[in-house]
Amino acid sequence: MLKRFLMVGTIVLTVAGIAAPVRAEGHHFEVYGGYYVPGLSELDDDLTFGARFGGRPSEKFGWQISAGVFDLNGEEDRPLAGTVGDANGYIFDGSFQWFVGGSNFAIFGGPGFATVDVDLEGTTKDVSDDAFTLHAGASYLWQIGDSFYLRPDVRFRDFQGDTYEKTDTEASLAFGWKF
Repeated sequence: MLKRFLMVGTIVLTVAGIAAPVRAEGHHFEVYGGYYVPGLSELDDDLTFGARFGGRPSEKFGWQISAGVFDLNGEEDRPLAGTVGDANGYIFDGSFQWFVGGSNFAIFGGPGFATVDVDLEGTTKDVSDDAFTLHAGASYLWQIGDSFYLRPDVRFRDFQGDTYEKTDTEASLAFGWKF
């Protein structure tokens, strides 16, 4: 239920905003938290968090880099229970943003890199997989005063790894500061 609420809430906040024209900004820094849904059902859907930095050199275009982490531990009722111990994914994205009509609504996408580190239960072994990623999504920036804002964000991330070639979904809410 919580997963559905977070996903639907973030999508509604992202799509439902009124597109108010804005001026080009300098740089921004964000911290975010949200919900991550892997493309493989044996992996646990869980919370994600991280930080983003970027800029908006014109009214219609911007850029952003981000780094995040999410927990992939298998749940007890899933096939990997008893096999996977501590499992974390680390994501690094570079995004090119298009602010539709110069508004606060953005469509974005770009390349990235991900690494997953899995400790196997009952052994001293761990398994890791590094992957090139491609992502695309949408966000909306709600201004809170002159320097602060909230940004709901929904993104789909396609992995091009050796052992994991799936598309994951991430919905998050960022608190940002423009400077």
